[in-house]
This record gives sequence, C-alpha cells and structure tokens, in this order.
Amino acid sequence: MMPKLAFRFYLMQPQVVLLEWDSEPSEALLCLLIAFKKEILLHSEDVIQITQGYCSLMVFYKNKINSPSKFKEILQSLYENIPPFEIQKGKLWKIPVYYGKEFGIDLEVSAQKLQMSVKELVKTHHSVCYLVYFIGFLPGFLYLDGLPKILNIPRKSKPSPKVSPGSIGIGGQQTGIYPQESPGGWHIIGRTPYPLFQPSKKSPCFAQAGDQIEFYPITKSEYKSIEKGIASKTYKIKSV
Repeated sequence: MMPKLAFRFYLMQPQVVLLEWDSEPSEALLCLLIAFKKEILLHSEDVIQITQGYCSLMVFYKNKINSPSKFKEILQSLYENIPPFEIQKGKLWKIPVYYGKEFGIDLEVSAQKLQMSVKELVKTHHSVCYLVYFIGFLPGFLYLDGLPKILNIPRKSKPSPKVSPGSIGIGGQQTGIYPQESPGGWHIIGRTPYPLFQPSKKSPCFAQAGDQIEFYPITKSEYKSIEKGIASKTYKIKSV
C-alpha cells in the first residue's frame, strides 16, 4: 500500500470542494483515490457526487459549506483512516473494434507518421491492456492509460469538427473511445459498434475507474452482426 500523500483543499464554489494530489498519475494513486472516494460517500450523507480526475477529486455537496476549515478537517480524518487495502484490478472489458479504413479514417496517415505498417499499428494497439483512470470530457468517455510509446502521436493541429460515436482514437500518449458524436483532435483508427454510454440504463457507462479495457479486432461482417445484436438486445459486452 502506498503512503498517503498530502492533498490540497480548495473551495471552488459554496457547495463544491476540490482535492488535489501533487503526484504523477499511477495505478497506486488511482487505487488510493477510489478508496478515499468510497470513504467519503460512506460517511458523508450530504455528498451528491464525486468527480474523479488523474490526481484529484471534486466533491459536490447538497448544502452550502459554511466552514471550509471544518470540512477540510473531516475529509483529512477520513483520508487518514482509510482502511488498509491492496491494489486490485477491476473488471476486464473486451471491446470489439473494426480497424478497417472505412471507419479508421486516419489509420493509414497515422501509420505513415509513426513509420510503421497499418497491420503493425493495429496489432500494437490491441496487444495491450488499458487501465481506466476516470470518466469525463463527455459522458462515457474513458480516459485510458497504457498506450505503447511507439504509438505516441501528436494530436491533430486542426481538430475534426465531427467524430462518429464509437470511434477509437490515439493522440499524444493516450487512446480513447468517443461515446457520442463530437469534435475531436485524436487520430481515428477504428470504431466499435458497442455503445459506450446508455442513459436509459441504471449504470449508463459499463466501465468505471480501476477497470481494464482490452480491444480485439473484428471484421466488417462481424461489426454488422454485433450492431444487429445490440439493436435486438441480444449482444452483451464481454467482461472477465
């Protein structure tokens, strides 16, 4: 278990507190943030929501915070008394991806820039397991860690005005899946037919911080088949 690093406390709004850790993102810190988040929710009935970042937690309260110093003391006490825990892996989700040129509109250009073949790029991308750090930017957008350095590529100088839902992108040191149509500056190398965000469900996003993502390639016909399965509600995403 990692030592509990001190956090900084900021009152952002009358009902919102930001907690920040001066540390590089890591799996150990991620597990600590998840454990602290659970403790806050367990002992604070006034909390509406906690938004997690790489090295931060933003806590939203129902009522106005009249005494920031008191709230800081309460949070510090909860933090110092987090029960011992081990770094544990969350669920492993297997995401089908069609890496064909039809959906991977930047696949060939990205391979050229990275000085590798399309086949090598695709194989490298789906050969590793990615860790979900947090969910943000868009509902259901997973911030993933683990992109091989060989695939690090600068983001587009001019973002695309419209990226299709399910698009798999790489940019900088990250990879991700666009859960809905939006502008985007990442290089699109494929698409998954599985919906990343389903607001009608009790848990709109299937994954959570601490889970792992594993991509696996599918053909165009398999993509179409999964689409039909999703429409008929007979297809379920694989998890371990």
